[in-house]
Amino acid sequence: LGKGFILELHEAEALIRKNPKNREVLFPYLNGDDLNNNPDQSPNRWVINFFDWPETQCRQEFPDCFEIIERLVKPERLAQKDKGGMEKWWQHMRPKIEKYKILSRLENVLVLARISKTLAFVFVKNDMIFADAIVVFTLSDRKYISCLQSNIHGNWAWMYCTTMKADLNYTPGNTFETFPFPQNLSLSQDQQLEHIGETYHEHRRQLMRAVQLGLTKTYNLFHAKLLQQITPEEEWLDDKALQKLLGKDTVHLHKHLAKTPNTITFNDAVSGILKLRDLHIQMDKAVLEAYGWSDINLHHDFYEVEYLPENDRVRYTIHPDARREILKRLLELNHEVHAKEVSKGLWGKKIKDLKKAKPANKADPTQIGLGI
Repeated sequence: LGKGFILELHEAEALIRKNPKNREVLFPYLNGDDLNNNPDQSPNRWVINFFDWPETQCRQEFPDCFEIIERLVKPERLAQKDKGGMEKWWQHMRPKIEKYKILSRLENVLVLARISKTLAFVFVKNDMIFADAIVVFTLSDRKYISCLQSNIHGNWAWMYCTTMKADLNYTPGNTFETFPFPQNLSLSQDQQLEHIGETYHEHRRQLMRAVQLGLTKTYNLFHAKLLQQITPEEEWLDDKALQKLLGKDTVHLHKHLAKTPNTITFNDAVSGILKLRDLHIQMDKAVLEAYGWSDINLHHDFYEVEYLPENDRVRYTIHPDARREILKRLLELNHEVHAKEVSKGLWGKKIKDLKKAKPANKADPTQIGLGI
């Protein structure tokens, strides 16, 4: 709570040049927009962070940074009615010190933009401060990319999260904490999930850098039904004819690559997107196998998804029948795991009734609520 904490990159660099010690309180600041729109998920801004340190220490050891906070943040804090924010105006309002201590043992962390239509999970370097628009998971194994990025978890998320306009609002309490991960994995299943998760994540990372597009635009292409490579003759079609052939997202890609230096060719970019789709199919099948549900035929293709806006419903995803059956089985597994936890006393005192949480999305009548 205080815009004065946030700096542009050149401002942070100037403070570090002036006094290298300032690097101890200056950190890249990752928000949801950076995560979804920058090809390398790098933060555009930095932030001053005095942790939970006393005022005297901060003033004496970091006078340049402290002056900025005193000048820009203190008046804003004193105008607020929050007692803690007024008394410790040089510190972040909710610094989450204990959570950052937990994160400190990890070199990389798994993150997600809380509000987004892409639901894209990414591993990033653990050397930054995360905005409240970022969900941070203390997970480092690539198998979690497989589980969480799969359509199995994706459909669970869309069912039980709230939405903000056309975007999903990922609430960990409703979605991540209630999501029943595959139980009792064998070594081979664990290794398979780890391998496909790493392969998928690395291919997507290299593809985004090669085309210089972020997660949102990359997944727009992933779901573009008319995406295809073009012949040399088609290369010279005007924009209107090209859009009729390829769709607007693909035409945007064609224009973007033509004007952006050091990017790959259009056809190579299309090949990269098609490979990403293929890897997603492999990932979904591996996750389904980990659950022991290989009897479900996923039938990946382009389908209209009823809970999305009418003008933007087509997605490359699993068949609606498969989605309904998976959600049904996940719900059953959720209750099964919860019952085992209750029997082991992991929920404290005896619970008379399971709390019922209605799905945030009511499009699917087969859903009857979560046991939480």
